[in-house]
Amino acid sequence: MMVLMPEQQRAAMMAAQARAPSALDALYDEAMARFDAFCFWYARPSRSPAGLREVAKRLEAYGSPEASRIAMRVRHALTEGG
Repeated sequence: MMVLMPEQQRAAMMAAQARAPSALDALYDEAMARFDAFCFWYARPSRSPAGLREVAKRLEAYGSPEASRIAMRVRHALTEGG
């Protein structure tokens, strides 16, 4: 078993995070891919927490019931910390 020093642990964790998109990134991508024309026709919210709240708001306001479910997942992921 290899023992990593704190700096190595941090670097390994950052590398793993860079390889795997977060749950919020995946939800953002899904929302844009599925509902761009209906909910984001002139807006492109950022991936920041404020932008993701806007994504959820637009999904609920302009989307289908499925879009509202994605909005609920976005809000939940934001409260859980992504």
